[in-house]
Amino acid sequence: MQYPRVTSISFHNHIESIAQEKIAERVLCGEVIIVRQCLQGIGYFEHLQQIILEGIRQTAGEEKAKQLKNKGFEAFHEVINLEELPSVMGMSYQLVRALTPDLAKQLVKQVFQQQKAFYFEEESNVRFHIPYDIVRQRITEYSKFQWNGKVTPHGPHHDSWYQCPTNSVNVWMAISSVKIGNGLNIYPQVYGKLLPCTKDGKILGDQYFGSALNIELEPGDAIIFHGEHLHSSEINSTDTTRFVISLRMTLDKPQFIDDNSPYKNDYIYSDPNDGLKARLAQSLVKISRRFRNRINSAIRGKENKQNYVLSLDKVSGFDDTSSAFPQPISVKIIPGTSVDETKLFLDSKDLAIGQIKPVSQKLCVARIDEHRIIAFSRNCPHEGADLASGYLRDGCVVCPWHNLPISLENGASPCQSLPKLTVFKCSEQG
Repeated sequence: MQYPRVTSISFHNHIESIAQEKIAERVLCGEVIIVRQCLQGIGYFEHLQQIILEGIRQTAGEEKAKQLKNKGFEAFHEVINLEELPSVMGMSYQLVRALTPDLAKQLVKQVFQQQKAFYFEEESNVRFHIPYDIVRQRITEYSKFQWNGKVTPHGPHHDSWYQCPTNSVNVWMAISSVKIGNGLNIYPQVYGKLLPCTKDGKILGDQYFGSALNIELEPGDAIIFHGEHLHSSEINSTDTTRFVISLRMTLDKPQFIDDNSPYKNDYIYSDPNDGLKARLAQSLVKISRRFRNRINSAIRGKENKQNYVLSLDKVSGFDDTSSAFPQPISVKIIPGTSVDETKLFLDSKDLAIGQIKPVSQKLCVARIDEHRIIAFSRNCPHEGADLASGYLRDGCVVCPWHNLPISLENGASPCQSLPKLTVFKCSEQG
């Protein structure tokens, strides 16, 4: 099928329509591709909806499946409670896994317009991002690694941090609508760099990666992007659930930083034309899945994918972007006071309109307009991201990790369950 609306966004935010046969080339060069009505075009949109409703019927009952069918998946959090969520997610993964081989094949054949062999990750990701104020009620449970990016927001990361192929392509498909405030963050400014992470796979706090690219989607639309783009989830600050199914594939043989990646056998050979090798590979996967799971369970016990973070000694060199981090503005402290009390002087000419700069380890200042400068705490109330590397939007400072807007009038954010940011008024003299 030919899609009338295939759009490419480059590093410099240049937007243009492209031909489908250019999708693979452009995405492997780091451009972000939007395909409108992608799932409808390959005949999978209603099929995926029905599969998920069947999983809900089996785990939460017929009545709740009917409610969701009538209300739409945006109302998922109103129908499915937090106690039911793990079983619903488990069944959804199981049912979607069975569709993944053909779904991947149709995407490559019909959307990418490719006829050559490729590899797909055996298990697609099912992502029910419910409003954060609701999930926070059980934040201890849902802050575990297994829910990152599925139910709760995942911080900025490269997929290779978690032992995924360095040549992977993500196809991120909306089943519900996706809004600014519950979507995906992509950071094109640092594409081509591999930023450093901690041993548990989190971005270092001193790294600078610019503002995020955010795209609103209608049900059935898809974003296609390279897995080595630094990307994260927006914290869901809306009143709707964002439901997305995503899968990873490689358009050539998968390449791993670590040759012993535990995901090496999870990428399955396939062929858009159903060649014998592809059919055999997928049959062997079905036969061996249970056996492999038993072996892995015996070896690793209850180890989960949190332990699959890339060993830092396997990386020949990370790309440190801390030198691009906003530099502190010069301040003069009033004798007898502490900088933490914000009783300090600074030259307001050093602060341009719309600019944020740190003034101490705990404080930032920002010029809202020609007449207003605001001081505020450096750490985001959500997960402590350094707001000195954020940006200003509509009177708010926006968190660089999860795109949370925080009012510089009163420190409040759309997530009412989060504490307010401490904000200080400043006055200009002379």
